[in-house]
Amino acid sequence: MSSLRTGPPAQAAHAFRTFFDELRSCFFEREALLGQVELALLCREHVLVVGPPGTAKSAVASAVLGRIVDAKSGQPSLFAKQLSESTVQTDLVGPVDFKVLTETGRTEYITDDGMLGATHAFIDEVFDGRDMLLRSILNVLHERELKHGRRITAGRTECAIMTSNRYLSEVLARSPEVLLAFADRISFVCFVPKAFARPESRAAMLARATQGHRPVLRAQLTLQQLDVLQALVERVEVPADVSEALERLVDGLERALQAQVVKLPDYVPTKYFSQRSLVKALWALKAVVVRDAVYERPERPLVATVEDLDALRAFFLLGGPPPPEAEALIKSSPDPREKAQLEILRVEHRAFAEVMAGLKDGLSGGARKEEEALGLPTVLAAIRQGAAQFDPAQLLDPARKLESALLPGPRHPSNRAPLLSAAHLLVERVTLELGQFPWPDSAEGWGRWVEGAAVLCRVCKEVPELRSLGPALHAAATAWTQRAHPQLVRTWEGLTLEPRTVPPPPLESEVAAAERQCAALERLATHCAPDKVRAAFSQAEEATRARLQQLFRDRAAASYGQEGRDKGGALHERLAAGGQELEALERVLSRLSSEGTGLRVALLGPLAARCVADALARVQVRRLPALSHEVGAAAELLRREGLDPVPALEASSERIVALVEAYVKGLAPLPALPNLGAREGLSGAAYREYRGRLHAQRKDGDVGALLQLEQMVGGASPVGLLSPDLRRSLFEAELGTLSRRVEYLTEWWMVLRRSGLAGKELTARSAEKALDELVASRFPQLVHREAEFAAIGTALDALAEAAREAVEAEASARVDEVRRRLGVLEVDVAERGRRLLAARAG
Repeated sequence: MSSLRTGPPAQAAHAFRTFFDELRSCFFEREALLGQVELALLCREHVLVVGPPGTAKSAVASAVLGRIVDAKSGQPSLFAKQLSESTVQTDLVGPVDFKVLTETGRTEYITDDGMLGATHAFIDEVFDGRDMLLRSILNVLHERELKHGRRITAGRTECAIMTSNRYLSEVLARSPEVLLAFADRISFVCFVPKAFARPESRAAMLARATQGHRPVLRAQLTLQQLDVLQALVERVEVPADVSEALERLVDGLERALQAQVVKLPDYVPTKYFSQRSLVKALWALKAVVVRDAVYERPERPLVATVEDLDALRAFFLLGGPPPPEAEALIKSSPDPREKAQLEILRVEHRAFAEVMAGLKDGLSGGARKEEEALGLPTVLAAIRQGAAQFDPAQLLDPARKLESALLPGPRHPSNRAPLLSAAHLLVERVTLELGQFPWPDSAEGWGRWVEGAAVLCRVCKEVPELRSLGPALHAAATAWTQRAHPQLVRTWEGLTLEPRTVPPPPLESEVAAAERQCAALERLATHCAPDKVRAAFSQAEEATRARLQQLFRDRAAASYGQEGRDKGGALHERLAAGGQELEALERVLSRLSSEGTGLRVALLGPLAARCVADALARVQVRRLPALSHEVGAAAELLRREGLDPVPALEASSERIVALVEAYVKGLAPLPALPNLGAREGLSGAAYREYRGRLHAQRKDGDVGALLQLEQMVGGASPVGLLSPDLRRSLFEAELGTLSRRVEYLTEWWMVLRRSGLAGKELTARSAEKALDELVASRFPQLVHREAEFAAIGTALDALAEAAREAVEAEASARVDEVRRRLGVLEVDVAERGRRLLAARAG
């Protein structure tokens, strides 16, 4: 039975009823507005009142909020403010605390002087404020707190009444997003028309004015009495069928109002249907129950019924005159804006009535439909079987079925009771078995067992009817977890030592299984362990993960150290395959423990060294650039596999040094320059001699290749593979071949000049003959088409740069001398060639 018949609740109900009855007798045809204000006060929500001037909006708000007083002080807890374009945020939330600002530089507000410092708030002409200000008002009113920087100040505001002389259509035209924000955060919206629908209301108002009487409001309501009624609102129960009916009402009303939007393009619903509005509707329904007990049935239980949903039209719809009076006002009102508001009211009330009419018919069979949606027979059978024929490896399936069925759980008691009964059986059986320390054989079964126990611990925390089972289950799970960490390590050590009759699974999958086991233990500890032992559990988990990680690293090292691991296939192919496999293994090891990195580099290092040694064993050094290319290719192969090539190259440094020394010692002496006569110079024999001997024995790039080898083997700084004497020998050989080529080309050109090729007295005929002889000598082909001058110049530039690092700085001066001689030759050949062509043209 309700407690509104005796004691403080009865006294509070009487004061509440007397307070609002007096207001109804003073304010004619404002029953809808006062009803919405009553519900807003009971469920701590806000009211928006719109309508033309002179309709007592502000008077009603002041008469209500200004007379709800504190029983101790006799004063209201009210913040009142009229908004305008010049209103700023500090006018509402409170002034800036200048002491804090000057001492710390932080901006804080004295919220006790703003609306958050009062229980009730009256905001007049709310839509006259700027849009940004309105949004800040909504956030403060909805969240009941002020966020400024890292500080959050909680407020006392329970109910605010906001008024405006503007019509909703005007607000929509001005700022649709503002109206949408109001519709989502303000629970009650009411329209107060300019005219009276009942003639007696106008007559009574005039009679009162003729006699000069002003309404006298004597009744008071205290904040403490309102607190008693609000506490009753919190105690109201909403049964499963009523909760289901509320959801259907919301869904049906949203569809109905959206259908009206299609039919009436100018219509915009005054309620925005969101999850937030659904929660507010639930509390408005609880307030409806208490208000009904206050006025009509003080003996009624504080339990909502489907019939109470009809009163939610005050929450979901635009409040105002009841439908018959609204019809009369639509016919008599000359104001098109007022007619538009009344049309909205009529449309919404019709839609609500249609939805409510079909609501009860749709509720029949709700328990049966819920049973089918949950698959309850199958779920119950699985849970009961899991409790009766207990198998730890199969616990996860019934535990998850129980969790999905109970969270949030059936609404209807006929479905909830058997589910809770089965849950008791399963939880009690698992609690008993935990004390026996079950340990499934397979890692998968073990993981399902631990995860299933964690699910049951979570269910016992979140389902009120099962919380009494939680302490025993959590204690048993905590004890089991403490023993599980060392046992888990011993299990994996045993799997490593015991003989295998079948090939073991890939090491990567075993590491992943161990990581899943550790993660399952962590989740179980999170749900069952008390705070005082949580730190010890974290340390045990870290130790377990580190030990398992080392165990798997040792197994990987042993596996890759076997000779059979490297059999078959080229070394670089085995390196690539091993790199991919170990990369995957390293990823799962890093999930198991942060120490799991570096495995691939450590294990592939020997194979990488063999790969480089194998490549060098096949090298026949005829030129040092070729050797540098082979070493570079091997280094690039290692880089592609994510390995540092320097250690592998350093391991083969002796082989590289031996190849270079053998090459240097095998250098042939510089060939002697042949004697060139006119016949050899003009016939092409000189060209064949140059290509056959001097060019074939060139050493271009040898010193530069040596530097590249040193940098690859020694990293960023050269280590010096050869002795200074061998370095100088290599330099002398390369410079000597380049110098001999320049000498030969110079001598050849001089032979051509002495033959009269480039004489001073050339006629057109002799120039034509000289040009034919020059082409026949093949000298132009060598220096122009084959770009021999450019090739020698490039080789000299590279040698000069390399000589400064590989030999000594002074050695580059000798290179410069050869480059100077080459330049003199180039200039002379070009100049005399131009003369020859000019003579031929003349």
